[in-house]
Amino acid sequence: MQNYNSKVIRFDNRIEIIKYGGNMQRAPNEKDESNNNARMNIDDEEYKERQAMEQAYRIKRKIKYYCLANNFDLFWTLTLNDKKVNAMNYEYSRKRLQAWLKYMRETYGRFGFLFVTELHKSGRIHFHGVTQGFSPPLIEARYPNNKRLIKKNGIQIYNAPKWKNGFSTVSMIQDREKASSYITKYITKDLIRTPSAYHQPRYFVSRGLKQPEISYEDLPDEYFESFLPSFVVGRKESLGEPFEKEVSIYQIDITEDGEMMQLQPPETLYKLKQEKSSDGNQSFQ
Repeated sequence: MQNYNSKVIRFDNRIEIIKYGGNMQRAPNEKDESNNNARMNIDDEEYKERQAMEQAYRIKRKIKYYCLANNFDLFWTLTLNDKKVNAMNYEYSRKRLQAWLKYMRETYGRFGFLFVTELHKSGRIHFHGVTQGFSPPLIEARYPNNKRLIKKNGIQIYNAPKWKNGFSTVSMIQDREKASSYITKYITKDLIRTPSAYHQPRYFVSRGLKQPEISYEDLPDEYFESFLPSFVVGRKESLGEPFEKEVSIYQIDITEDGEMMQLQPPETLYKLKQEKSSDGNQSFQ
């Protein structure tokens, strides 16, 4: 078994470190995910709920890593027109998306993509995604009444006429971190438990995308003296007791000279961990 206290995720120009309050153990070839349902009662509703939240968290983490490791430059929202497509059926909807992506790559050449599914409250399926190296025809979006350009936070919105299945919006990505946060919020336990999505992928990625290097290390406390955590989860037994850190997350930049520093030191967010939390904090691995 390997002993460690930190999970280190290395990107080209930054490092994310998840620092645990105590020592952890893992098998050398253990995958970075849990699968403990072998002995559980699969009919237990509470267990299914917890498993759905844990699966959603793992998918969110993978999507975040893809977004930060690659140079995606366009953000997409693709809806489905009920008059053209059965937008209530997950399998049918995702096949339409995948067929369109295949046709676009055959027409405009290979490009990188990552798309996730949004399950609307109505039960309809939408898709949100990011692409790189993809330059299909786009037209400036305009308000139908006065024909003024549609902009969001000063950024021009476009429509993609090649998407024939419904409505589309496309915009330039300004911040990869914000784009990853926006796209991962659609991965929910309700999406995981959608009957028509059973045993089907909830996100779609092209081959060849970069992934960060992940390692598990035993780092001394001195290693973190020059850095501030951006997020800390811990316990506090009573008002007079000190805050006991269980998980601390550090975001560290790597300069062109290879030096590690925080170019913009974060303001640390502290959060108390509950015994029966429903927000996924207990799933940090």
